Amino acid sequence: MLLSVICPVYNEIRFIDELVHSLLQALPAEKEIFLVDGGSTDGTRERINTLSSQFPAIRLIENPERFVSAGFNKAFFESTGNYIAFIGAHALYPKDYFKTAIHILQNEDCHAVGGPLKQEGKNKVSKAIAYCMSSKFGVGDTEFRTTSEKRYVQSVAFAVYKREVFEKAGLLDEQLVRNQDDEFHYRLNEKGFRILMVPEMKSTYFVRDSIAKLFSQYFQYGLYKPLVLKKVKSGIRIRHLIPTAFVGYLLSLPIAILFPIWLLPFLLYIILDLLFSFRSGLSLESKLISIAVFPALHLSYGLGFIAG
Repeated sequence: MLLSVICPVYNEIRFIDELVHSLLQALPAEKEIFLVDGGSTDGTRERINTLSSQFPAIRLIENPERFVSAGFNKAFFESTGNYIAFIGAHALYPKDYFKTAIHILQNEDCHAVGGPLKQEGKNKVSKAIAYCMSSKFGVGDTEFRTTSEKRYVQSVAFAVYKREVFEKAGLLDEQLVRNQDDEFHYRLNEKGFRILMVPEMKSTYFVRDSIAKLFSQYFQYGLYKPLVLKKVKSGIRIRHLIPTAFVGYLLSLPIAILFPIWLLPFLLYIILDLLFSFRSGLSLESKLISIAVFPALHLSYGLGFIAG
């Protein structure tokens, strides 16, 4: 088999048909698709069974442990592809996505390849979230979220790997509920494997549709990041620490009663929040929502990191 695609799913009935159509358009003839279900209750599993009867390349893998890392590892042992793709269900992939990935892996000096994310929303809130998650003020120097140029990167979304990478570096860490792909990529960097980001592999990722869901998502990212960095210390970057420092600063604001100058960083943050929110091409309502999204990103991640 040329390519094995592994995609964790959970209650994805709204996305599953669009996802499968996207994959079938993008995949080469020699492929197998593992949809790894973490206990869906909305009809996702039943729909996958129907799709697998129509398209023999599709296989349903039950993941009673529910977590992505355990599901991926289970599917990996079922896979036979020379190349392994680890993708998300809330995304659409251009028709040359996997063809380009395999060509790059066969002809360039890299062991994993992926593309930048075009982050999109379907309502006014999610459009604001997508904009903020694509901004360096929102997420720092996370390359695949904020840039589109070809470069070697620390981590990338929805990567395609040479199978030998897993045989030499190991599988995903099942201790991690979140950030399992980040930890794996940091481990690859530490072992000398190279991850390449190419603009031709840009995929479309649909973000959360409410600030509450976004807050929960980024709190989880922050919560598990200290464990990731404890396991692979070389992965530490300044962007991982700034939201935590920001939360600590906010907790110290009562000092401003005695030293009013202590308010200056807070005022600067408000100015930057307003500046980046209103410089977008969004509707006025989405711009106003962005004012709340930026601090939601920073506070949720910082609080999660402290808890972690």
